[in-house]
Amino acid sequence: MDEVSRQPNLLRAILKDVWRNKQHFLLLVAAVVSAFCVVWTTHHARMFVEQRESLMMSRDALNVEWRHLLIEQNTLAEHSRVESIAKKRLDMHRPKIEEQVVITN
Repeated sequence: MDEVSRQPNLLRAILKDVWRNKQHFLLLVAAVVSAFCVVWTTHHARMFVEQRESLMMSRDALNVEWRHLLIEQNTLAEHSRVESIAKKRLDMHRPKIEEQVVITN
């Protein structure tokens, strides 16, 4: 029974001690809250840096693909290639001078 009666007295003593040193207690709470804020901010900053790196890698990959597409477009639009396809697939030929007609207004 002695233990049971000591527990409330111990709790009461702790609360009285905290109340007497409330400035120290508030400073302790502020330091703990500040530490949690630092951890939270650092975590989010690292997440944003990782996301930025990922986006930069995606941008670089898209730039490489864009350059390849430009090279492919220039290759496909080359005059000699177009002329070769026109002759082989469409059986087209360059008109002779006699077949040419000049239209003027």
